[in-house]
Amino acid sequence: YEKTGSVFQLKDTITIYCSDKSIENAIEVLHERFELLNSIHIERTDNELTADFIFSKSVFKERESYSIVINQSALTVNYEEYNGLLYALQTISQLINKNKQIECAKIYDYPRFSYRGTHLDCSRHFYSIQEIKKFVDELAALKINQFHWHLTDDQGWRIEIKKYPKLTEIGGFRDSTLIGHIRNTPMQFEKKRYGGFYTQEEIKEFVVYCQKRGITVIPEIELPGHARAALAAYPEFGCSGEFNPVASTWGVFNEVFCSKDETINFLKDILDEVMALFPSKTIHVGGDEVPKTSWKSCSKCQAQKSKHGLKDEFELQRFIIEEMEKHLRKNGRNLMGWDEILEGGLAENAQVMSWRGMDGGFEAANSGHFVVMTPGSHCYFDHYQSAHPDEQLSWGGFTPLEKVFAFDPIPEKLAKDKQHFILGAQANLWTEYLPEIQNVEINAFPRMIALAEVLWSKNKRSYSDFLNDLITFELPRLDKNGMPYSKALFDPNCDIVPTTNGINIVSSTSISGQKLMSTPSFTLYPTKKAVVNTVKVESEYMGQKIRNTEFQLTTHLAIGKKITFETPPKAPYTYQQEFGFTNGIVGSKPWKGKQWLGFTNDTIEFTLDLEKKTKFNTIKFQCLNENNSWIYLPKSLEIWTSNDGINFSKSMEMKTIGEWNRISQNTKARYLKFVFIQDKTIPAGKPGEGFSPWTFIDEIIITK
Repeated sequence: YEKTGSVFQLKDTITIYCSDKSIENAIEVLHERFELLNSIHIERTDNELTADFIFSKSVFKERESYSIVINQSALTVNYEEYNGLLYALQTISQLINKNKQIECAKIYDYPRFSYRGTHLDCSRHFYSIQEIKKFVDELAALKINQFHWHLTDDQGWRIEIKKYPKLTEIGGFRDSTLIGHIRNTPMQFEKKRYGGFYTQEEIKEFVVYCQKRGITVIPEIELPGHARAALAAYPEFGCSGEFNPVASTWGVFNEVFCSKDETINFLKDILDEVMALFPSKTIHVGGDEVPKTSWKSCSKCQAQKSKHGLKDEFELQRFIIEEMEKHLRKNGRNLMGWDEILEGGLAENAQVMSWRGMDGGFEAANSGHFVVMTPGSHCYFDHYQSAHPDEQLSWGGFTPLEKVFAFDPIPEKLAKDKQHFILGAQANLWTEYLPEIQNVEINAFPRMIALAEVLWSKNKRSYSDFLNDLITFELPRLDKNGMPYSKALFDPNCDIVPTTNGINIVSSTSISGQKLMSTPSFTLYPTKKAVVNTVKVESEYMGQKIRNTEFQLTTHLAIGKKITFETPPKAPYTYQQEFGFTNGIVGSKPWKGKQWLGFTNDTIEFTLDLEKKTKFNTIKFQCLNENNSWIYLPKSLEIWTSNDGINFSKSMEMKTIGEWNRISQNTKARYLKFVFIQDKTIPAGKPGEGFSPWTFIDEIIITK
């Protein structure tokens, strides 16, 4: 971007010249955007000499490139591909100021990554085509070029398959829907028929709508797991043949597709109709969270294992994925799946979407497979954006705007000659707790803007510069378009700084011009009893009060004291590490924000230094029990005490750990060593079976 001086003044009607007749769709999109955002009318002209905008085909080295030359008399766009022209038009729209002027400049631009995606789950909750179109318009404005459409799951089958009409007649609707969080006991349900599906005609029209905006629609048909809605319609394609209704709650279910030949053919039939509707080169088949329980007891699955020389059920899953991959490849398509398709061996040309961190993506890229990075740590936009009480309900997790902006899809350890296998990244919007499209939009924006910049820009600017432009340009554009978004970026930070005799609380903000009132800073000291302190911070921006924020911190004898970890917590659940259990933050449920430390070890060991011999009689702490997120209660706890930090003796023991835990015993010591014992792997029949469980622990509250 090179400024050349002066400005190009736009009129209320601008004329466009282009000899390429294939860009009518781009002109239509341009007209819509300019009318909406700038009240500018577009007209075509055959006179290049008098045109305001001149579009010209060219040749570029980089995919999706474009160039723009702006002078006082005209604006010239050079492009090679349709998407390059669209992106040029989006850039022009961004450059127009409130006086309908564009600064004269020369621009050459292209994206860092070829895959810039957004995923939307329409199975847990159903949104109309018109609602999704509005959402897609905002994605197009951010130069997002892939829309991953999650169309089938346990809670609903949303795509019409003419050969199997019961998939939508029965599988498209559930009899009730969970109210509130899945952790609530007892569970409550809205006992009302819920669902819907998209006809093939609606899908065809929507695909064309997205194509006009430079977006490829990638359908996802979940297999062999997350199949409960399909098996409610056709139970004969499961292992038992027994009927189970469409799921009305969330999580992972044991009802999966059987590996028998009849089911394989059934799935291929479905993919045939899917391929006829979606011209995308890639078809997503899920492959995630597949319980193996029913396969182990199924005679037909065991027969398939023997017939194909498969050693276990993980290889049986690979067999099913390979059958789908060969069928798609025969039809000129590529298979993509979540990173569980690596288990048991990866199908020959399969592409991997890495959601359980970056390791699966690294493994796949290292072995020559194309990868889309979508780790839960940075790309799950159904996670909480702040710890504010007004936050929309979520499974849990914490993915604030700044964390999204800090994301890099290329693992540091991946060799340069393998980095081209990383196609890009994608935001995932799972919708268990997003019943309306407005909930989706608030969770998506402005985080989607941050991810769009990560995926487009090679040279990342500072977060403060990004915030300034976000507030100056992007949020007003969303306001003008009537697009709701999260106000979490205006929440002040509550920075907790350990001191020699307690913790210091300092409120701060990253936003220029935002004022913080009420309690800007103060110090909390150790207390013999647990005392809850409420820190209230009001913030003001542009003369308007933004969400008032409250922080609650609990003081006790160990506040601000240092922890030494023999077993360190695992990213991203590492907030304040050595002070993570003594910072006064008691974890909320469902968890959100910087409240819990997370571990994946079967033995978790750490030592608390109280700095001097201290009398106490009670230790309290919480553990999370959210099995659907693979978070399990530890099995037992031992507490060892010492006065020199070298010689420890076992002082206390808990053989059963609950969510709230309390140990009472008169004790005097300086050092406390905590040893938690967890299962090595998640037991069979439970969500995540066979994998390492997570252990989440919050504040260690010590009182007298």
